Amino acid sequence: MGLEVLKKMGLKVVLGDTTRKLLTVGALAAEDQLRAKDFNWAFKDDSIDAVLCATGGYGSLRTLDLLDYDMIRDHPKVFMGFSDITAYHVALNQLCNMITFHGPVVDIEVTKGPEDMKIGKQELEMVLRQLMGQSEIGEIKNPPGGMMLMTINEGKASGRLCGGNLCMVTGTLGSRYEIDTKGKIFMLEEIRESYYYLESHLTQLRLTRKLDQASGIIMGEISETLKPEGPSRSVEEIVRERVGGTKRPSIWGLCCGHGKHNMLMPMNAKVSMDASERRIRVLERVVE
Repeated sequence: MGLEVLKKMGLKVVLGDTTRKLLTVGALAAEDQLRAKDFNWAFKDDSIDAVLCATGGYGSLRTLDLLDYDMIRDHPKVFMGFSDITAYHVALNQLCNMITFHGPVVDIEVTKGPEDMKIGKQELEMVLRQLMGQSEIGEIKNPPGGMMLMTINEGKASGRLCGGNLCMVTGTLGSRYEIDTKGKIFMLEEIRESYYYLESHLTQLRLTRKLDQASGIIMGEISETLKPEGPSRSVEEIVRERVGGTKRPSIWGLCCGHGKHNMLMPMNAKVSMDASERRIRVLERVVE
């Protein structure tokens, strides 16, 4: 369905081998070496203007050591995806100093239910027009029908945008790809995690000072949370206590990630946030 949107917009679609051949190895799209080969090829081929991820899922961390970051740094281009793709955002932002885009994957069917397919197609087209420079990337705000943004801690902050999926971010800790949040706006979102693991991951980010070192924090949607059988604090109580305890300007409820809507977020771009007014702005031009 997403390919139809790309072709309708007049874009030439070139599929990597692992996608074109629909390869699978267990829960993975293909062997690590083959997926990394496709990744490197897509950046090295100068006839390709943008790398749009087909889907998320599982396994990106396994390929990070197989990517040619020196070559990618010399061949920067538009890169977009979310969820498991977070690992690539962190690596490309920090090792290649690239601006990448946390946004929809092409395989809309995987992330959208039947009732949301129309919205998914419209938003993919909208995001592609932003990436093509046909629509401004200025203020980032929830669409009509999206969640209502809530203030966790009041205040203003600015810095380069970093983060993505909560579990994927914590998966980088202790490696050469460990996320750097110092002086940055730290964005997080998650889906289908238990209350226990949600609190555990946020606590890990507190213990490693990742939340406290950020200049500001944006919590996206936390979707389809697995509610425990016994007594537990609510998701809102967990987030407000773990994130609010940092005293950093912070908001919750941005439609970025696994929810009904998935707004485009330019990772590693300079952004500002006003948690009191619940506003987020991109401060630099992020597409040619």
